[in-house]
Amino acid sequence: MITLTFAGDEAGDVSFAFDKGASRYFAVAVIATPVPDDLRRLLARVRAESNLPANFEFKFNHLSSARLREHTLSELARAEFESWAIVVDKANLSDAYKVMRRYEFYLFFVTELLKKIPEQAREGATLILDEFGSATQLYTELNRYMKAREIPRHFKRIQVRRSRSEPLIQIADIVAGTLLRRDTAGDAEAFDFLQKRIRSVYEFEG
Repeated sequence: MITLTFAGDEAGDVSFAFDKGASRYFAVAVIATPVPDDLRRLLARVRAESNLPANFEFKFNHLSSARLREHTLSELARAEFESWAIVVDKANLSDAYKVMRRYEFYLFFVTELLKKIPEQAREGATLILDEFGSATQLYTELNRYMKAREIPRHFKRIQVRRSRSEPLIQIADIVAGTLLRRDTAGDAEAFDFLQKRIRSVYEFEG
């Protein structure tokens, strides 16, 4: 059986202060690959080909150059991974979501997405998430949320890392960023590059 490595990241923010610049949409994306080191090498190669600093972190918002954005997305479009994502229109959420703490809101939608991923794909896999506050707290609370929501864990390992040190998280950020751009600005050009790599996008309706 092929064992997958998953990595997840979010785009947008968890605030409802729209009058102060909070994003209307919040997206979480998870990628899965049987060859994680190939994806890591891919970003290293794109970095070298684009004459970027060795510590350049690939995030969707960092792809400000049209040439870099197209090159990165074109390479990812041919890479061996698939992804799942959830998009939330915060403006349509009930008050129950508005009173959640930042951690609660984030973990609710991370676990909402995880339960959409087929159990057989999660079996024995590794899940890597970007830090959201304390790494120890995130690990503990994620397990608690999965248990409380009766979501079988299946993952053999769950790790929390900083995105700048984990290229797989950076790829998840790019996927989530293309969705945020699509829904916020009505611009699907970046999303279209990766559409074949995306298994499902769930539009959360509460």
